[in-house]
Amino acid sequence: MSAVVLRSETGAATPAAPFLTVTSRQIENDDLRINVNPDGTLESIYDKTFDREVLADRGNQLWLFTDVPRQFDAWDIDATYTDEGTELLAAVEPESVEPGPIRGALKVVRRYENIEIVQEYRLAAYSRRLEIATRIKWHGRRRLLRAVFPFRIHTHEVWSETAFGAVPRPNHRNTPWDQARFEIPVHRWADLSEPGYGVSLLNDGKYGYSAHGNVLGISLLRAPIYPDPYADEGEHEFLYAVYPHSGDWRNGTVREAEEIHSPLRIISNAKAEGWPSLFRFTEESLKLAALKKAEDSDAIILRLYEPHGARGKTTIETALPLQKAAIVNILEDETEELSIEDERRMTLEFKPFQVVSLKLIFKRS
Repeated sequence: MSAVVLRSETGAATPAAPFLTVTSRQIENDDLRINVNPDGTLESIYDKTFDREVLADRGNQLWLFTDVPRQFDAWDIDATYTDEGTELLAAVEPESVEPGPIRGALKVVRRYENIEIVQEYRLAAYSRRLEIATRIKWHGRRRLLRAVFPFRIHTHEVWSETAFGAVPRPNHRNTPWDQARFEIPVHRWADLSEPGYGVSLLNDGKYGYSAHGNVLGISLLRAPIYPDPYADEGEHEFLYAVYPHSGDWRNGTVREAEEIHSPLRIISNAKAEGWPSLFRFTEESLKLAALKKAEDSDAIILRLYEPHGARGKTTIETALPLQKAAIVNILEDETEELSIEDERRMTLEFKPFQVVSLKLIFKRS
């Protein structure tokens, strides 16, 4: 978890009040206008900035499918699971639960047999990210719950995050191996983009997606009976989100996914001078993968990666004076020593999707 110091500036101009309006079926800020159907689905996500509708049909449709794989009950999903399913609709009209001015939220409740799903559509005043916070009382066996989003996007591939990068896959079913990819592994986001505009579907811990044409789906819960006949039984809480953007996924998707996984938290009211920045990068495209003590010494291992498929150069500045800095491999063996400028600064070149580990030895006071 990273720490951010917030400082007040004496004499600074008072910012304008945020624009956010909330009714029982609509949330609107400067960028987006969200309309919710009486059945709990999304009627519209209208992008005011780019004057276009994001959805091609009702968004956030929740479907409950019969899930009886031929083998490997807890691991497999059969391609025919869509043959038998029920859409879950809202039990009551949507209602406003957060009126603003910083964030608005509408609550939707769905019930089916002994399952209860409570979702809040959340939109912050200065955000382009529509969050869907979900609480579920999950009961029953051999069921699969999925959320479906038809987007108004025409493209022949879906991009999704993988370890330290992203990978494109076809979103059609033209070949047998394409047909076998009806469910794909995704880390924190998947994205459909046209030239100049796209939509990302983010998550905070649900990694099974589908992509067929303009429709993105995400698997939320399952209920297998082997090896555990009561797998996932009980209460669950998670979040997923829709992020419309200009350009492709490189324009903010990684940052938005990081904010979902590592939200800003107040951890102390300490004075600002008590929270120095341990590291600072001049090129923000590099992301932190790990920060740890070295296995065989008191050195610090700083592991970075490039998530956008770009190359470049960055300068890393440290809060403490450095004695030595070197690039190391996965076994933490030194492969290249870096030159240090002014005891606190080093320059590092990086390649697309590169993972680089640095061994840093600080001077003792």
